[in-house]
Amino acid sequence: MMDAKKRESTPLLKYSLLSISLVLTSAYAISATLPAMHRAMPQQSLASLETLATVPTFSVMIMILLSSWIAKKIGAKLTVAIGLLLVGCAGTVPAFTTNYGLILVSRLLLGAGFGIFNSLAVSLLSVFFSGEVKTQAIGFQSAFQSIGNAVMTFIAGLLLAVNWHLSYLIYLVAFPILIVFWLFVPNVAATKPADKTTAKVHQHVNLNVIGLALTMFAFIAVQAAFNVRIPTLVVDAGYGNATEVSTILSITTIVGMLAGLLFGNLHKAIKQYVFPLGALSMALGTLLTGFSNNLWLTGLGTILVVGVGPTLLGSYAFNRGTEVVDEQSGTLATSLILIGCNLGGFCAPYIMRFVELFVSGNANVMLVFGIFSLIMTAVLWAVSVRLGHQQHLVSHTA
Repeated sequence: MMDAKKRESTPLLKYSLLSISLVLTSAYAISATLPAMHRAMPQQSLASLETLATVPTFSVMIMILLSSWIAKKIGAKLTVAIGLLLVGCAGTVPAFTTNYGLILVSRLLLGAGFGIFNSLAVSLLSVFFSGEVKTQAIGFQSAFQSIGNAVMTFIAGLLLAVNWHLSYLIYLVAFPILIVFWLFVPNVAATKPADKTTAKVHQHVNLNVIGLALTMFAFIAVQAAFNVRIPTLVVDAGYGNATEVSTILSITTIVGMLAGLLFGNLHKAIKQYVFPLGALSMALGTLLTGFSNNLWLTGLGTILVVGVGPTLLGSYAFNRGTEVVDEQSGTLATSLILIGCNLGGFCAPYIMRFVELFVSGNANVMLVFGIFSLIMTAVLWAVSVRLGHQQHLVSHTA
């Protein structure tokens, strides 16, 4: 551990740790292929094909629950390596087949790859960093997710112009990331070691963490539903094509990257109010898209819903989650919030179908999501004000 700490300042270690986040949110990078897949597999409903974009989140949840145990048995480094191998191998399977069942299994295995090192991508940063440096590193982690998603979505869109199968070759990027990570990251424990002079600390979470997990469930469900439906919305409305949507999603994730890079400074300036700000971004974006009849307005809405909102919400939730529990419970808190995120992603198609029982049309579904997000913004603002009052009282009584 001491050797690892001595190497903390080396850029290779820092960026090798962050590099594994490049693929973590790429499950939706192939969303633009869904209309083409629907044409290639007309026997499958649009809902079943949209499930292919979100089903990885199901196996992500399962593996998040197992990842800490696996990391304790084989070490964090080997755990991450196995996850990257699964991403590289399973992710590319749809490039070679149109068998729905086989593609579904490959997407589940892809999610297992993400899940086995998802929480480690955050908790390993907490091993090497602390305080404001840790807060900034977590913001960078969100930025790296956005960078990876942007590049992979853009390349998938370019390959889509040739053939939708080729879009799935983007997951080959997992192999060079694996090489870099293996070469430059030492094998350390997934959490900071407990003080040996004290009694063994049992991991636990509290209502604050549960609240963060439920909030992220709600907003990631909105984001994921938006992400998988936006190509169909634009194509059906007739003001754009799937490749243009893929380009918009790439630009969106670059904006998300910038939001992640600025998160540390933004959090320092407005503290807990970052949370309702992210929710407001989601609300405005879904409402803009619901009323849109052109690619520019839809693009702005997409930037707010897919890029800015989730980045601010997620960065705050993960940072706050490690602050409201003891040091030894950080990984458990992170895992629970990740489960909330991935459960939201998995449930997104089913939530859309439920909403469609009451409203018809893609635009109206977006408006429902917008109204919900506005209500959540008001709730989170009230919670933030209360938290601000509590912190003010603590600072005056200290």
